[in-house]
Amino acid sequence: MPTESGTRLEREVLPGGAVMSTLRGGAPGPTLALLGGVHGDEDEGVLAVWRVLREVRGVALRGVVRAVAPANPAAWAARGRTSPYDDGDLARSFPGDPEAGPTAALADGIAHQVIAGSDLLIDLHSAGLRYSMPLFCGVNQEPVDGVALRAAVVFEAPMIWLHESWPPGRSLTAAMELGVPAVYVECGGGGGIRSAELDAYVTGVLSVMGDLGMVPTCRADRRPTRWVSGSGDLDSGVASPCAGLFSTTAVAGELMAEGSEVGRLFNYQGDLLEVVRAPRPGVLMFLRRHARVKLGDVLFVLAVPCDGP
Repeated sequence: MPTESGTRLEREVLPGGAVMSTLRGGAPGPTLALLGGVHGDEDEGVLAVWRVLREVRGVALRGVVRAVAPANPAAWAARGRTSPYDDGDLARSFPGDPEAGPTAALADGIAHQVIAGSDLLIDLHSAGLRYSMPLFCGVNQEPVDGVALRAAVVFEAPMIWLHESWPPGRSLTAAMELGVPAVYVECGGGGGIRSAELDAYVTGVLSVMGDLGMVPTCRADRRPTRWVSGSGDLDSGVASPCAGLFSTTAVAGELMAEGSEVGRLFNYQGDLLEVVRAPRPGVLMFLRRHARVKLGDVLFVLAVPCDGP
């Protein structure tokens, strides 16, 4: 399906049911892997990928874009974080296994047919229905040949989160093992799509593509307003000490002092059980949005302000 710009669009169903849209430019160039909707309750990345594909089809593309959105179609159809087929979390299932169930097969297809052989992976996430996050770009501080770090800067998110390593099971971990530089992006979540965040996703991807020489336009680099560092494992933040209702006091992206109040835990009779406080100074990168919590549910994650790499 060629366009007037010489770009050719192809579609292929991957193992597990996700559809890969491949845009082939009229001239050689890098290959970009682009994911949206790895979690089914994160619509921002899905719509951003669709908009990027629409934008790129109208320009003289150099190279190839491999895009999958939604990356987890069953979870997206169910509006859930995990697959209704096996309750699998695709964002914890990479590099996958074609024989280990629907979600593992999906991860395997994406890892080996989308990510493998690419020059860069951009994985567009958001906080989903349960959580709240500021708009930021996440990157390993020891990226392959510096490509990922440059992409994070060129994306021009207001914040960059530097990580020492990738937690297991992520698309980024699979990319690292395949020798592919990778970044991910997060934003507010909550079930709605904010135009400013959507525009930031679309222009950020196009800016990276411009910097790679894939599309004609490239915006000038601008350093983010804030750098932070720390673990990107959102499964190991400050956990709830009991079941109950969590009422937030702080907001995602806020700079917290040690001992400052993040929220309050109540029981189901309305009694205050505990004031939840920041155990150390840091930026609130991940905050639970859903009030009902169980013992051990992650309430929030802090990152440490830094000066960049």
